[in-house]
Amino acid sequence: MKTERFTPTNTSQTTALSRARARLGEIAGVKLVTTLDEVRLTQAGVSVQVFDAIKQLGAVSSELSWIIKPRTLSHRKSKSEPLTQEESGRWLRAAKIQALALEVFGSPDKASAWLHKARRQFGGQNAVSLVQTEAGAQLVQDTLGQIDSGYFA
Repeated sequence: MKTERFTPTNTSQTTALSRARARLGEIAGVKLVTTLDEVRLTQAGVSVQVFDAIKQLGAVSSELSWIIKPRTLSHRKSKSEPLTQEESGRWLRAAKIQALALEVFGSPDKASAWLHKARRQFGGQNAVSLVQTEAGAQLVQDTLGQIDSGYFA
């Protein structure tokens, strides 16, 4: 009996995270493929013109003041100054989770519903509130990765 060798049919399949990075790269006008690319974007500073693009991913303006205070954002816009490294890092964290949820769920409405619903695995909090901390964002990103891989219904 001859044994056939298994060959994957789609070796170029991308993960939701890689698609989310590509989407963010398009928004920010840079190539985002790796975590190091994210570091470089943060170090360079996100343009104030790019800041509002997070809303295209489904973010709500009233939930973004933890990234940069509205008055400070207005000041930066008037002077065409980029966000600081800290602000850029917070923007990237929030935008990456928004883009990742959009990639996992396939629609802005479904992504928003998931991000805003309190969850037991998040200690009764929702993903939007957890993203405000680095550890919380990592937990949300890991959970979205598991959903994308089929571990959660």
